[in-house]
Amino acid sequence: MPKEIILGYEVERKKVKNINLRIYPDRRIYISAPMNLDSGYIENFIKSKKNWIEEIQKKLDKIPKAEELQYVTGEKLYYLGKIYELEVVLSNENRVFLHEEKMILKIKEDTFELKKNVISRWYFEKAKILFKDVMEKYLKLLNEEIDHLSVKKMKSRWGSCNHRKKYINLNVELVKKPLVCIEYVALHEIAHLRHPNHSKDFYYHIERYMPDYRKREELLNRKFVV
Repeated sequence: MPKEIILGYEVERKKVKNINLRIYPDRRIYISAPMNLDSGYIENFIKSKKNWIEEIQKKLDKIPKAEELQYVTGEKLYYLGKIYELEVVLSNENRVFLHEEKMILKIKEDTFELKKNVISRWYFEKAKILFKDVMEKYLKLLNEEIDHLSVKKMKSRWGSCNHRKKYINLNVELVKKPLVCIEYVALHEIAHLRHPNHSKDFYYHIERYMPDYRKREELLNRKFVV
């Protein structure tokens, strides 16, 4: 889709009815606008949001950055909304499994990259199986079909949908969230097949199949507490 710079901000022209402005946790600002909307109107919209943008960015600056995992015994990791204590064990194999309240990481060499890769691969494998089952459940419920489901690492979204190609992407990080949150994101993206926007009709459509979607969305965006 065509993009342009207005007042220093990148604006993406899309087939939408309204201007949308999002500020992501990394302070990136995303603006989308209708294809034929006058640039002057967009400029005035951005100016009207200037104080709000600065206020949000100041709040984001105050949020302490999460410490990067070192993948050592005793660290806490999430899976399906539950906290597991990591236990690293030297072994003749590389694999991960859960035992009671622990995540056991067996590794051949105690190196950061190996530990990170083995756990990352485990999350991806679990996500692919689980997300496929959840998508099938809600595709059947909504009587919809897709041509492709992709699980990937996404920086600023839990999921995305290309309603023309019928492609849906889900963020692998979702597998760390409770199942009810994963179900909400799946339904959210499937609903975009019929409503490729965030209109009232879109949310009415979601509420029809998931009356408690607001609670699930709130839980989804709640920060992890260790």
